[in-house]
Amino acid sequence: MSSDALKYMLLKLSPIHLRLFCRRLAWWSSSSRPNLSDATLDISEITDFMVSIYTEDGALSKAANILRMMDCNDEADTLEPTEKHIIDMRRNRLIPNVTDVESVLDELITKGVIHQESYDKICALPTSEEKMKELLDGHLKSEEDKDIFYRIVDKWIPRFQCGSPAVYSESVDKLSSGGPPKFGRRKTTKIKMPTVVQVPEVHWITLKPEVICVDDEDTPIYSLQSDAGPFECGVSGLRWVCKEKVSLKYQFGSWEEHMERMEALHFIPGGPLLDVTVIAGKLEEAYLPHWICTEDNPEVLGKFSVLHIDTCGDVVEPVSEVTPSHVKLSQPHFSPRGVLMRAGFRIKINCKVLIFKTNLAFLTLHVYLIPSDPALQQTIKSKELSSGYKMIKKPYPQKSLKMGKYFTLKANLDSAEITPENLKLVYEGSDPNFCEVFIENPDSNFKLTLAHKSAPVWTCVIRKDDYTNTGDSQGMYEEELARMRPELVRNMSRELINQLLDDLLMDGVLNDGEKDSVLQENDTTADRARCLIDMPQHAIKGKRAKAQVRRNVARQVSVGLLRVHV
Repeated sequence: MSSDALKYMLLKLSPIHLRLFCRRLAWWSSSSRPNLSDATLDISEITDFMVSIYTEDGALSKAANILRMMDCNDEADTLEPTEKHIIDMRRNRLIPNVTDVESVLDELITKGVIHQESYDKICALPTSEEKMKELLDGHLKSEEDKDIFYRIVDKWIPRFQCGSPAVYSESVDKLSSGGPPKFGRRKTTKIKMPTVVQVPEVHWITLKPEVICVDDEDTPIYSLQSDAGPFECGVSGLRWVCKEKVSLKYQFGSWEEHMERMEALHFIPGGPLLDVTVIAGKLEEAYLPHWICTEDNPEVLGKFSVLHIDTCGDVVEPVSEVTPSHVKLSQPHFSPRGVLMRAGFRIKINCKVLIFKTNLAFLTLHVYLIPSDPALQQTIKSKELSSGYKMIKKPYPQKSLKMGKYFTLKANLDSAEITPENLKLVYEGSDPNFCEVFIENPDSNFKLTLAHKSAPVWTCVIRKDDYTNTGDSQGMYEEELARMRPELVRNMSRELINQLLDDLLMDGVLNDGEKDSVLQENDTTADRARCLIDMPQHAIKGKRAKAQVRRNVARQVSVGLLRVHV
């Protein structure tokens, strides 16, 4: 019987959920009802009351509706099984609660769920609720699309899932008898968070640290000493206040091994992870750097936390004081610590654009867009410089940029090739993506511009002196061919040499007599290769010839005709 199923379901509810169920039933039912708010609730009396008001089938439907309003969907499905997707069932909750619709759309377009036309149509709507209605009503075509959307929203909005009885208990205590229960944001901890205040910056004495050693993983260890006063490390941004002479050391940690746990708790990194050790003296105050923009978004102040890593595991601690660039530690004691930011809402961050020039024959730049993270900057710089590349220093973006958005890199040269054109501003640990800018033969200054939705957010001028080696590009070609010469001599085939000679003749780099001399005056393939590489003597002619050899060798490698490390 239907009443038995209803009774069985009510018996399975925890006391807290049962009280919530009765509160909602009492509000929606007629005035002639038993006292459903009694401390002791009789399951049979509740069942009989619902059947008398709604009939047996109607009682099951009403109970299922109430349970879904409480997010007890498994229990509701036992009374009224449904084939609806969870997105369809919770549509009315999603529409007002998902406010950063553009970030959701960014992930959906990246995963191929929607196309640019849908993206533009939804973004054109004026409010987040209208955007959500349009997205849910016409653009999630399949069950798979809805699954992807669910995972995105579930990652950002913890309350989207049914909470534990402990979470509901807090809501029960705040219910009023004049209306249905209202559910606020769920908390992941019962620690009372202090009121967070933002304080202005003060004058800090900047100290340059000394690198005392490099460990086996090439992570530098920095050392600092100071007298009494307020100080700031010029590399990490760490700040401290002391009343006596202190000595400390630190090194940057990696967020990567902690990212999965932080994402599960709905946090993202908000500053570098620092492992600090106080060697001598005592710190009165300590401040960790962050890259979150707080100036035009006061709501963000309550979203800061600090990750504290010790032998017992990871501990997320509240903060009480935030400056535009730092958070104050509640206790200036150290183990690896870093600033966290609550995930799931729109923030802006302070950023850096890093540019590196490779040592390839033609101008090739690596352009990174990263949070203003000294640890990540150090990692990228070390990797690029160890490859023999050169850093081109340019001013950083003056304004903070929106986290999670895509930015387009452009150059004002038609010949420039940029791959990929778009970069997403996210924290990617030790191996972030970058844009490769390739320009075959630049001969002047040019501009690089970073834009979001066609609006420029950063620009710089790459001058000729930035990408030439003291004005002598001939040396670049000489060095490249000198490096490749032994392998070229061993591996060049007759077919490849003939092809190179034909290309150089067509380009006007060689004449007929020079081509014939290579073939007729050298009997072996190796001798012909040596002659071809070493023959051009005139500076301009040599540059063009060596460049042409380099291009053609690279092409032969790409099609598998020559196996050589170029």
